[in-house]
Amino acid sequence: MRSNKLPVVAVTFLLLASSCGSSKKAGKDSSVLPGNWQSTPIVIDGDNRDWPSPYPNYDSKAKVAYATSNDRKYIYITMQTGDELTQMKMLKGGMVVYIDTGGGKEETFSISYPLENNSTDLELPQGMDGQKDGGVQFEKQLAQRIRKGIEAANQFSIDGFPGCKGGYLINQVVPCGIKLKARLDEYKEIVWEAAIPVKSLYNKDTLTAADAGRPISVCFSIKGTKAPKGQGVQNANGGMNQMAGAGGSRNSAAMGGMPNSGGGKGTNPLEQLYSATKTRKQFSLVVQP
Repeated sequence: MRSNKLPVVAVTFLLLASSCGSSKKAGKDSSVLPGNWQSTPIVIDGDNRDWPSPYPNYDSKAKVAYATSNDRKYIYITMQTGDELTQMKMLKGGMVVYIDTGGGKEETFSISYPLENNSTDLELPQGMDGQKDGGVQFEKQLAQRIRKGIEAANQFSIDGFPGCKGGYLINQVVPCGIKLKARLDEYKEIVWEAAIPVKSLYNKDTLTAADAGRPISVCFSIKGTKAPKGQGVQNANGGMNQMAGAGGSRNSAAMGGMPNSGGGKGTNPLEQLYSATKTRKQFSLVVQP
């Protein structure tokens, strides 16, 4: 039987520097998104077929699509990205999801998953060597490393939730009832899902009619990785190689794919990998009979 105890190194996890705003500057987001009633509970398995297609919200800078919903007992959160560099950034630097039940910028509750991973398995493949198929080879290697990285992301850390704090295995039953899963789907998109019990956020078993319209804000914070000296990806013509976005996705309309960053003077196709991003939005709770 697999042990539920994590190594000390995994449990002692520091929150990422790229937070979603200081609590001293807390305030409600002026752009409030409508809530969604979840009539059928979401299965937390890294499969987005339980969610709308395409995802209703998209951050073009962070290159992530996201959605939330709730029923009386759970708040559901999902995020996905088909952008390879964003996937590498998530797996290497980690991601923190912050929740403020007041609808502002407080970082009261946090879920760190995936955790930071400094394994050499997640190093960026070497740049192009001028060969005709150099770009294809680079992308194949990158895809392999992303797949290995998501398979290795089997631990998470939580803070602020009554009854549970610290590190856990992803398949472990958590005392406060939080369920998490992220996986690479058939369209090569990372799908991240969480089900958070109302009890762990509001200290009551279920939402009531009085909670309808209550604000809640969610922030996805992804830390940029450090750029190696002289790092670049060059194609056979001497220009910067364009990374391909995930194609054929059921959420492709929302994701938009990778922007064309190839060949232009002064452009760097790896910029997305090195730039920290934070996506924060305020939603409202929905309560139906």
